[in-house]
Amino acid sequence: MLQIVAYLVAVLAMPVALAQLPELDLPSTVSGGSTTARFFGGASADDGLTYSSTFEYDQAIDINMEILVESGHVNTVGNIYVLIVWDDVYFMRLESGAYEIWDLSLEDLQAAFPTKTLQASEAINIVNDVAFGPAGVSDTTLALYLAYDSIAAAGEIFYSGSALLVTIGAEQQSSSSLQLYNTNISSIIQNNCIMCHKTGGAAASSALHYVDSSSTNFQTTNYNTLVNYINNLLGGAVERPGAAMGPATNGSSLLLSKPQGTNHGGGIQLMTGSQDLQKLQNFVNSVLSE
Repeated sequence: MLQIVAYLVAVLAMPVALAQLPELDLPSTVSGGSTTARFFGGASADDGLTYSSTFEYDQAIDINMEILVESGHVNTVGNIYVLIVWDDVYFMRLESGAYEIWDLSLEDLQAAFPTKTLQASEAINIVNDVAFGPAGVSDTTLALYLAYDSIAAAGEIFYSGSALLVTIGAEQQSSSSLQLYNTNISSIIQNNCIMCHKTGGAAASSALHYVDSSSTNFQTTNYNTLVNYINNLLGGAVERPGAAMGPATNGSSLLLSKPQGTNHGGGIQLMTGSQDLQKLQNFVNSVLSE
C-alpha cells in the first residue's frame, strides 16, 4: 500500500506538459521586407494543456502570445505592440493595460510595452481566466496581432501578418417554460405526483412517468416528459388503456383538470384557485406558446 501511495505522489508531482503555442503565419514588416522574427499565440480553457479557437459564452480562457525577435534585435531597445480587431474596429493596448481605439495611423500607434530591452523571447499574457461573454463580448470573433520595433532597424515595424482568431459564442437562452418548470413546477412533481406517477406506481398505466430527485438530470427528464405530454398526447387514449385512439391533440386540459380531482385516481392534489394550480397553468401556457 505504501508503495502505491508513493507512486501516486510521484506521478502527481510530475510537471504537466503544456502544449506549444501555435505559430502565426506570415511574419511581415511595414516596409514589405522579409523578417526572421516569429510570432505565436493561443487561447486555452485548460491552462495551456490544449489550444482552441472557439469558446462558449461563459467559458473562462487564457490568451497568451509570444515574439521571437530577430537575432540582431536581441538586447536592443524597442517597443512591443498589441492590437485587437473587434467588429472591424482596431484597438491598441496601452501601457496601463487598457485598450483604446486606433485610427490605423502609425503616428498615433502606442506601445503596450514601451522602451524596453528586447529579449530573444518576449512572452505576453493578454488575458488570464476571463469569460468574455459576461464581460460583454459575445457572438463575435476577435483578431489579435503582435508587433514590435527596435532601434536597430529605425522606422521599421515587425508584425504577425496573420492574426490569432478567438471566437466567443452567443449566450444560450434557456426556454421560458424550462425556467418556470425549474422554479415552480419541479417541487410540485416531487411532492404531489411522483408517488403514483412512476414505474411500478399506482398510476403506472398513465402517460406521465416521472423520476425522483435521486436520478441524474431529474429536472430535465421530468420537464421533457411534461412537454411531450402537453404537446403530443393522443386524444386521451393513452390515459384510458384499451380505448380507441382518437385524433392527435394536446394534453394541457388533462394536465390541469386531473390534479383538481377530475377523473383522477389520485384525487385532489391541487386545489382550484390555489397558487400551485396557477403556477401549473402558467407553465402550460408557456409550453404552448413556444
